[in-house]
Amino acid sequence: MLVRELRQGIQSGAFVWTFLILQLALFILAVITLLAASEHANANMTRWIGGFYWAILGITVGLVIPLRGMTAIAAERVGNNLDLVRLTRLSATRIVVGKWLANVAQAILVAVATLPYLVLQYFVGGVNVVGDLMRFSWLLLGSAFMAAIAVYASTRPQRERAGVMGIVGVVAWAWVTLSVRSSPMIAIFAIFSRSSGWLWMLIPILYIALVLEAAAASIAPLAENHALRKRLIGLVCAGVITAMGLCGSESSFAFTLIIFGLPLLVIGVEALLERPVRIRRMHTVFARGGIAGRVAAAVFTPGWATGFVFVALVGGLMAGAVLVQAEAAGRLQAVLPFVTLSVAAIIFPLPLLLLFPRLEARGTFYVIVQVLSLVPLLIETVLMDLPGSWRSWGSWGSGSVGIVAAFPLAGLLRLLGDTSAGGQQTLFISGFLITAVVIAMIGRPWRREMRETQRLVGGGLTE
Repeated sequence: MLVRELRQGIQSGAFVWTFLILQLALFILAVITLLAASEHANANMTRWIGGFYWAILGITVGLVIPLRGMTAIAAERVGNNLDLVRLTRLSATRIVVGKWLANVAQAILVAVATLPYLVLQYFVGGVNVVGDLMRFSWLLLGSAFMAAIAVYASTRPQRERAGVMGIVGVVAWAWVTLSVRSSPMIAIFAIFSRSSGWLWMLIPILYIALVLEAAAASIAPLAENHALRKRLIGLVCAGVITAMGLCGSESSFAFTLIIFGLPLLVIGVEALLERPVRIRRMHTVFARGGIAGRVAAAVFTPGWATGFVFVALVGGLMAGAVLVQAEAAGRLQAVLPFVTLSVAAIIFPLPLLLLFPRLEARGTFYVIVQVLSLVPLLIETVLMDLPGSWRSWGSWGSGSVGIVAAFPLAGLLRLLGDTSAGGQQTLFISGFLITAVVIAMIGRPWRREMRETQRLVGGGLTE
């Protein structure tokens, strides 16, 4: 797949014209650089020349080349070739990774071809070799990440690809702005130019692996267990957050929680939305591990029931890390409502999803339920602005939480406002009770699904 895609990509007219236009633009910039060197250009001129170099290279390598991957899978579907490719021994993962690697190889080829132009900056004030090497490395990582997003977008419907194009346009505008104004760009790259900067490169690699796995899952047959890989990535994220919560500082933990918590949230919600897959071959693999294998099957096989077990596992790890940090900072009472409401908000739509087992757009339904749960917060805000007795309908008293206590996502937003100690305690109890009610409502179907999972593994009880 890699050889095929790379040969077709390099021979395409789009790649050839992109390469020629880039070389022409950098040749003009090189002429300007030499003229500036002969005229003894000042520091501002040097920064502008360097900024334009990184802007041109960034737009080409970071956006133009990766975006060619937006037709990687879509073109196979239009030509009815995807089913033929599946008939070979190539799995969905190998297909996606092959197309992604071909795109990344083209970006590396174009980037390496521009290195001679970077040497010319020595003539106008010198080059920070280590800093420019870090910039170059981060540029290639950014290109690889954009290529992964493009390949994933190629597996989605056309309207979703249009949305990706809009996001890419915003990214392109931000990149040009920061690159031409070289001072902010230098400040950004300086953060990653320290000795620990190389370690931060593991973060985009993690995101790339997650996006590629999502793309492979979009085109994979049901017999491939992609829930295993995605949930393993989620466990890695939860492990990093837990380790930082137990050993790291408050600022480091906050940064880690944002970076690794976002993909973990996506993986957890997706696990709750998965349909069970009744394929014995997928489950019997876990039977080889005995009791440990059956426990692993209860976490890593597709389905909302095992997804609930996974969410409980990673949620417990994250909650423990957050509470340890809160206790160290002396804010345990204020953080406890956030923990209980966060858990309740994630699983809140699950009973409604079980009422419609054949619903196709499960993700859309999940989002709609969450958005509708914010309506009480809007109602309370309107009532609190009304005079007289109407005001009492929106509040239980000064500093209380009002009607939002029954809706976890609205309660989370309410906590961001000015909430008294009594209101925080009410929201803590509310989050705990909502979680308990949801677990009670899904208890019977959850046990039924888990018994079926163990039956397929070969070591559990049948219904």
